Amino acid sequence: MPNQRRPTTIARCAAIALACTAIAGCAAPSQGPADESIPFPTDAFDEEAHDQGLDAGKGLPASQGTCDEAPAAEPCPDPASVGSSYDLEAILSLDPAQIPSTLEGLGFKHERGVPTGAWESVSAETPCSPAGSTTRLFFTVGGGETSPELMLEGRRPQAAGMGIMAPLAGEDEAEAVCASLLEAAGLEDELSRTVEENHRFDRRIVTRIGNCPAGSTGILWCLSAWSQQMQGESAAYSFTSYTLTVYTREGVLASQDQSLLEAIGIFDATDAPPS
Repeated sequence: MPNQRRPTTIARCAAIALACTAIAGCAAPSQGPADESIPFPTDAFDEEAHDQGLDAGKGLPASQGTCDEAPAAEPCPDPASVGSSYDLEAILSLDPAQIPSTLEGLGFKHERGVPTGAWESVSAETPCSPAGSTTRLFFTVGGGETSPELMLEGRRPQAAGMGIMAPLAGEDEAEAVCASLLEAAGLEDELSRTVEENHRFDRRIVTRIGNCPAGSTGILWCLSAWSQQMQGESAAYSFTSYTLTVYTREGVLASQDQSLLEAIGIFDATDAPPS
């Protein structure tokens, strides 16, 4: 796998969504011509979503139903056994109708927004999140976000992720946060690590992909650390975002991300079998 690779679609979209949310919530300077040094125009996600077909109702068919309707699957775990928001694998394994109440019990509240809704921490214990950061959970199906209402109807997420928008961190600090996230989530077995550096935009992205534990609902995990140094009047908006996502096989196929597909042995997206 080449050393330089674009970050996965969901990781990129989550980072953009977190950045837009953070910037929108701050007092903005007076309107003026767009600064091309800032790589996050307001329509960046919309264009990406259009290109990738990220609407929840489009793309590959969504997994539905409870564990009882999937004979090959292990029984759904007891929601009471999920004691940490970092245990994305356990959350993804739940009966989808039990996910919303489980997240509320962990201290998260669903917020509707653009480009996607997410579960924001209001009282959750998130010791791995750096000081001054915002922590959100998100769930996708068919490549797009799925809502609490759809999960209550039995629509099973194909990927579960945690996004953290934090103050700008140096390489060593970002590495330490990533290590603590993976440890808290019980994820290891790293398969690849790629680095993308864009000196024009003062941006550095480190993406790791690994195998989920044997017997898990998830098949792959992906952790992306995106550090963005802003310039001039936008310097206060500099940030590092961390996005940890656990994918089922269906989630990998729906993502159409070549890095993830190669990790499960599909080296041409056109060869991906139907979900």
